Amino acid sequence: MKSIWISLVLIAVCTQCAIDRTVMPLNKVELETLALFKKLEPKHQVTVSTKNEPGQKLWLCLTFISKENKEPLNNQKVSLYHTSTAGEYEPSDPNNEATARLNGSVYTDKNGQAFVQTILPGDYGSSADNRHIHTTVVGARPKAYDIHFEQFTGQMGTNFISGSDQHFLANLKQANDSTLVTFLTIEVKKPSSTIKN
Repeated sequence: MKSIWISLVLIAVCTQCAIDRTVMPLNKVELETLALFKKLEPKHQVTVSTKNEPGQKLWLCLTFISKENKEPLNNQKVSLYHTSTAGEYEPSDPNNEATARLNGSVYTDKNGQAFVQTILPGDYGSSADNRHIHTTVVGARPKAYDIHFEQFTGQMGTNFISGSDQHFLANLKQANDSTLVTFLTIEVKKPSSTIKN
């Protein structure tokens, strides 16, 4: 009898700690919002991975605002990089993972928006459920803001992110063709207001 109770407790604990990997389809409003991001001028879009890159397609609809006054960051240069689906950065400079094979830069529009097309990164290193995209906001202090994904972040990661203002948890949605889509607003501390092309 005691072993049954222990088993039930273990099952309950494991169930509560398990990550909910459910990805809901885009609703009508989200589809309309996605269409607006896809219509941004080329300067406000970046393709990080090629069509032949292995992995599930991922589209990021990002909005960058000032943490201090909530105003959109206009014409803000943002750089992004992440691992392959295998969890490898494959940097051109072995001492600098920011030179990862999958990287790109984009400028925000007047509303602080940018559209990023890439793939879902793989888990990095020996840890599971740590998929993320490094985002560098040029001229900000600090400049590093990482994007994590609810469906691929464990409880410890979620607790860490909730206590940080440089890490953001994105909820993944799914388009009809199985492309993953997320909408995320990133609050940037002390952004530069003099960014030029």
